[in-house]
Amino acid sequence: MQTVKTAAIVVLLMTGLYGTYVSLTTPPEPLPEEVQAILDFDPELDFAIDSGLPESLEAFDLAEDSASRGTSPSDQTDPLSGTADAAMATTEPSPTSGSAPANDLANQPNAISSSASQAAKTVGLSGAQADRATAPELALTSGTVADSGAFMTPEMVQRAGLATENMTPNLGLNNAIETADRQFMSDKLRDALGTLSIFYNAPNITGEQRSQLLARLDPLAREVIYSKRHLLEQPHRVGQDETLTEIASIYQVPWQLLANINHISDPVTILPGTELKVVRGPFRAEVHLEMKEITLFLGDLYAGRFPVEVGSDPTPVLGTYTIQEKQTKRTYYDREGSPVPPGSPANPYGDVWMDLGGMLSIHGSPNPTAPTNQGCISLASNAAKDVFGILSQGSSVTIRR
Repeated sequence: MQTVKTAAIVVLLMTGLYGTYVSLTTPPEPLPEEVQAILDFDPELDFAIDSGLPESLEAFDLAEDSASRGTSPSDQTDPLSGTADAAMATTEPSPTSGSAPANDLANQPNAISSSASQAAKTVGLSGAQADRATAPELALTSGTVADSGAFMTPEMVQRAGLATENMTPNLGLNNAIETADRQFMSDKLRDALGTLSIFYNAPNITGEQRSQLLARLDPLAREVIYSKRHLLEQPHRVGQDETLTEIASIYQVPWQLLANINHISDPVTILPGTELKVVRGPFRAEVHLEMKEITLFLGDLYAGRFPVEVGSDPTPVLGTYTIQEKQTKRTYYDREGSPVPPGSPANPYGDVWMDLGGMLSIHGSPNPTAPTNQGCISLASNAAKDVFGILSQGSSVTIRR
């Protein structure tokens, strides 16, 4: 009896071993063709998804309904090919117009060179024009920006460490641009701005990529932050006897900003029940000395840029500062200690002055459209008024190389 049991166990073991051998040596069934096509992968290709969207957002009117923003995929070109498609193009402005309308950007040459300046147009607010071959400002006060050609010269790009001749394009930024384009077409403008804002200070992007990035960031910031659309906060309904100053204090922004955004000419009297566009601050700023530019941020969101000049009275020192005081009509004292009164053409502060501590300051200029190289960190007079109305007492300012 014991022999029979042993024989049965041996048979079972041999059967199991044979089945294992067969399963290990028999080739697997081929996968269906559609599954194999998904798994096949060319290592030389990146993972970017072709969105079928245009290279630039600025050929579209951001105020229009998203249903009217269609485009043909055939209008696209490779974002890294160096050739701009029809949606990115623009022309030099005529002497009488000052700047080319955003709606006339299609089918024109020199897209990369001037798309950033066209993108910086702001709707409905009063302000400044930049007459220089560097980054045009957001222009909160005039609503237009003079076309100043290329965003940055190759020398500026090299000095700022933004690109080199042999730099490999940042594939992460390429994918972010495509994602932001899809978000834009879905009218998710705040999401698109957030997607691209994190790349603003990325060091490993080419000059062409930076131009493509800024051509999107400027109009997105204009619409998300400075238009009257409620894309960041719910509307604020003005209460009985509530003042604009009180409302601005709640959201930690200057009252001038809310007045500009909401086109309020008399900030003293606001009718109860009025719905206001509000943004929750405070804003912060970064001053790039070599690029001669001040960039604004609202939290992690890019919020515009303005050209500056850097003086030596005193020379700015790298570091992070806090705006301690804000004044209009500030008296300037020259190196001999002689006072220069406000309003004087010799007063480099212009109409506004913001104290950073340690004798450093951000201030205006006697010239309404150009900063001065006197004083410390200067903006054109009109641009300085914009920045004065955006940065609060207590806002953080970082001075970078």
